[in-house]
Amino acid sequence: MTAPVVTGLIVENFKCFEHLRIPLAPLTVLSGYNGAGKSSAIQPLLLLAQRARRGSLDGGSENDVLPLNGNLARLGSAGDVLRTQAEGAPLRFGFETEEETLFLEASARTGQRNLKVEMTGDRERWDALLSKLERLVLISAVRGGPAEAFPAPDLSESDTPDVGADGRYASYWYDRLADTEIEEARRFVGEPADTFRRQLDAWFGSIAPGASATVQALPVASIFALQFRLSGIGEWRRPANVGYGLTYAFPILVALLAAGRGDTLVIDSPEAHLHPRAQSRMGWMLAAFAAAGVRLIVETHSDHVLNGIRRAVKDDKLDASDLALLFFAGGGETDHGVTRPRVDAEGRIDEWPDGFFDQGDHDLAVLSGWE
Repeated sequence: MTAPVVTGLIVENFKCFEHLRIPLAPLTVLSGYNGAGKSSAIQPLLLLAQRARRGSLDGGSENDVLPLNGNLARLGSAGDVLRTQAEGAPLRFGFETEEETLFLEASARTGQRNLKVEMTGDRERWDALLSKLERLVLISAVRGGPAEAFPAPDLSESDTPDVGADGRYASYWYDRLADTEIEEARRFVGEPADTFRRQLDAWFGSIAPGASATVQALPVASIFALQFRLSGIGEWRRPANVGYGLTYAFPILVALLAAGRGDTLVIDSPEAHLHPRAQSRMGWMLAAFAAAGVRLIVETHSDHVLNGIRRAVKDDKLDASDLALLFFAGGGETDHGVTRPRVDAEGRIDEWPDGFFDQGDHDLAVLSGWE
């Protein structure tokens, strides 16, 4: 059976949401006000992916639970996730695929750290979905700082190229994959070499001109020393001596190049510590990898990242139909204030809800005396 692709999420009675449906495209971009529900909306997907790493669901047995705390999500206990206004209504998650919607109904008592679940839908499709989501990778907004060396992951359960939510395993995966061949769809135009290391440097250089990376393995200690340089003939330097921007971008580049076709990456704040031009180029790069078959869910507050994505659409790198923009404005009568601006083939957006990347315009209007 072909592994199903999650094309939409349905969330009922979870945290702030009574009922919410959001589409998931090859590239899904979530933006909006702080505390408006962006992260909460995709946490059911993280919970299921977290559970997938433990094997198949049994369909109602005592062991059939969704852990609320793990490597992909740490949500506390049931009281933190059950909608208080639900008055006994069930918590439900729906995972839309191209063929059907698979539902999980969950229950728990306050204080419990697992959700007991029952599933509806075809069992084989559930197993196929879990097998696919086992490979989901999360890169959080809080990544490791400029450390001198990084650890190797425990690969006893899975060989998924997971760089870790904080990026700590990116150096290991770089070292392991450095000489592997990158498929043509993901290669940087203008770089003839097809190896992982050369392609990473080419993409890296597009974000920060002249930048490249290398890793030195120390097998005895199972650690990997990461170094950067800022020109082709420059000295290799420790991350602490080149700032946070390169260190924060490195795990994203490794994860994009290491992901399998159809794998899902969830990236929070890809713009962190990057110059505005680098943020725009990061957006263009994310669009290019989405077009090459990596499914991306990106949470961002950067208009530069958005504009880089729009430029990729205008450049015909990403089809406009493969992009979903979701703006979270907070509480509202319809879909909890979530709207979906659309982008056309020229990269133009059809509507700009108040608060949707418009602060620069407001500030300029005040500074110019127009407001």
